[in-house]
Amino acid sequence: MSADRFGIVGTVIASAYHVESVVAEGGFGIVYRARHGGFRAPVALKCLKVPQGLSNEHQTRFLEQFRAEAELMFRLSSSTPTVTRPLHVDVMTTPNGEFVPFMVLEWLDGETLDGLIRARAAEGRRPFTLPELVDLLEPVARALARAHHFKGTAGVESIVHCDLKPENVFVASVNGERAVKILDFGVANVRGAVTVAAKGKADVALFTPAYGAPEQWNPKALGETGPWTDVWGLALTLVEALAGRPVIAGDHTMLRQQILDPKRRPTPRQHGVAVSDRVEAVLGRALALDPRSRFQDADVFWKALSDAAAGVELPSAPSGPLIPDLVPLERRPSHPELQAESGPPSFDFEDGEGSGGAELALDLPVDEPRPRRSFSPSSLSAVMVPTSLAEAPTLAAEAPLSTPRPSPPPGPTPSLAPSSLRPSPPPAEPPKPPNGDRASTPSLVRPSSSQPPVERSLTQRLAPGLAVAASSIALTLLDRLYAAFAGEVFSLGPVRTSWLAAALLVGGLGLVVRELLSGR
Repeated sequence: MSADRFGIVGTVIASAYHVESVVAEGGFGIVYRARHGGFRAPVALKCLKVPQGLSNEHQTRFLEQFRAEAELMFRLSSSTPTVTRPLHVDVMTTPNGEFVPFMVLEWLDGETLDGLIRARAAEGRRPFTLPELVDLLEPVARALARAHHFKGTAGVESIVHCDLKPENVFVASVNGERAVKILDFGVANVRGAVTVAAKGKADVALFTPAYGAPEQWNPKALGETGPWTDVWGLALTLVEALAGRPVIAGDHTMLRQQILDPKRRPTPRQHGVAVSDRVEAVLGRALALDPRSRFQDADVFWKALSDAAAGVELPSAPSGPLIPDLVPLERRPSHPELQAESGPPSFDFEDGEGSGGAELALDLPVDEPRPRRSFSPSSLSAVMVPTSLAEAPTLAAEAPLSTPRPSPPPGPTPSLAPSSLRPSPPPAEPPKPPNGDRASTPSLVRPSSSQPPVERSLTQRLAPGLAVAASSIALTLLDRLYAAFAGEVFSLGPVRTSWLAAALLVGGLGLVVRELLSGR
């Protein structure tokens, strides 16, 4: 039993709370059991340890910050029952004259996850299994996801716990049913307010060292805390429960070395826990040294872990003519079927050496043929130029560009070369076959300049613009799928795919409007 440091057992706080006993003590506060005089119900009274000797101005500033964090915690707990609900916040002066901020919270009967882990080890029982932990910590992951995208009075806010650990996960019994609760939401920010108020007088850690994320140890090199910090805390909590013991331990220097060592990630296999390759990979990413390499959202992390634990295969990306493919590291040819047969290529679609980064290849039909980088004179007679979108797909099927067409048999045949490459003018009337029917002329021959232009229908004129606009929608859908599975947005260097999709949409609509206004 912890000592009554503040000397308030047996007293009444805020004219309502009868303090009964000390329950627990941590580095930042002491928790008492008290009874609400009006409701005759138990409550938890958490009194904070703050440096004494603060000026009135600093006390007022700290109290404002403390109340703001309590208000945020109250609104968050109203939206998710997994966050412990605050009932009262104020400040008191103890019998020995200390300035003590306190918060009254709902009383919970149960045990912390840290206590359950130690109890299992003391009784010689096996640690928690992965399916047990996925089921147990599911409410925690959902509550963190809600906090990271919380709709507050000023819009969407990102509320980060910053000190998630087994000791702050409470497994309670409410009306005979298990209820998992997150403790100390917002307390890390209050600790920061203490440091600011004390102007360096307080030696208060803003996180628990053994569970601190790398960016909390080295913010100068790794950046600020954020939702990714809670992803670290949740993953480390799960690994410790799997191992049945703390996975990062030692003095301050040893803790720092372990957490910042890029070759020593606290994953299950590193601590003798047998898990599948996919589970190890998911937790390895959640515990990455660089915050940018981790899952950026608790919801995405937990979905990946749940699927890996259940052995669910990742769904493949949807296929279709207007869905772009994400091709990493190298550019692939726009028409793979042109590479199927050997022989001197008629066109070279390669741009030379690859850029070395991820590239987005769009398999979209176009009105005009792609730019010709090189050609083989021997195959010019086999080149057929598409005249419209509808005709383009038949090009590879009828005459692959990479293989010259064999010499035609003796007799009059329609020429397949563009009119500018014919050695002599085409005959005015193509020959008729013996059965009296006109021989079918390939539809892929570009009409000569002497022929009158073909009147295009409205659908044909609008098709290019609609295809470009549809590609932007497909690109947006694929970007969402990639973000859902990878936990990060896809980008080409500084250019995000959402920007490219917007440009395609504007361009496509512009083509549609131009055709509608032209009236041709």
